[in-house]
Amino acid sequence: MKKKIFIAAAIVIGLLFFFIGLQNRTVHLPFSDEGVSYTEMWDKKQYSKIIEYGDTVLEKNPMDRNTLIFTGYAYFYQGISILDMDERNSCMEKAVVLLRQALLTEGKENADVMYVLGKAYYHLGFYYCDLAIKYLTEALNSGCDSKDIYEYLGLAYSKLDMSDHAVENFEKSMEINPSDVLTLTLAQEYIKAGNLDKAGFYLDKAKDDNAVLKEKRLLLQGQRYLGLKEFDKAMDCLSKVLDLNPGSADAYYYTGEVYEAKGEMQKAKAQWRKAYNLNPDHHKSKLKLFK
Repeated sequence: MKKKIFIAAAIVIGLLFFFIGLQNRTVHLPFSDEGVSYTEMWDKKQYSKIIEYGDTVLEKNPMDRNTLIFTGYAYFYQGISILDMDERNSCMEKAVVLLRQALLTEGKENADVMYVLGKAYYHLGFYYCDLAIKYLTEALNSGCDSKDIYEYLGLAYSKLDMSDHAVENFEKSMEINPSDVLTLTLAQEYIKAGNLDKAGFYLDKAKDDNAVLKEKRLLLQGQRYLGLKEFDKAMDCLSKVLDLNPGSADAYYYTGEVYEAKGEMQKAKAQWRKAYNLNPDHHKSKLKLFK
């Protein structure tokens, strides 16, 4: 349950929206005498209905470009709202297949198709981030101007630990579409890059108007103070995170890091064990405990 809550919170933070303008096209389905407007269903966010119609059309005509695009988009948007990772990945995989097929046909929406395809690859995880970068970059070069494209590029570069490229894209995103979430993301990336002064600038700039943002900001402040070897301040921030969220595996992990930096290894291992018990998939804690 705690893991699902954590995933849900991450999705809430990370959930970004875009609008792609497409001409109102009508297709005639084999079981209907009347035309069915994909755009009308899209405007109503009837993603399941689009998928139902689209899958039927593609059985008869697997390279119908309009159907490939709309059904691929629908699988992406349906998937992004699903908490179960297996179901979510299944939708993303279907989106990827359909949009890759759409790129084999000719049409003017290729920039938008590559944009959604890049996002779908990003949501499939670490091993697909190179493809996310490839298609998002091609979308940019083809004229896509969606507000979140630089943020997605930054996130993909960040997962690959390419901090310079991540920061560059996050900075561009801040110019176009600033937000408190993005401000904290930039602070996090600067901490990873070891630029603690710049991280402090963004942490001071970020607002924490809700519990999720407040927890994230305190956690990052704790990491920054750890990097500065200001251990008492780091512990104070991490303690406040645990007051807000006793189930924060990250807070226990970084508390262990503070103890390790102070040479108190028994206390450090106890904290990492708490993090692991809360979340057995917590990679950093597993490395500390089982290396």
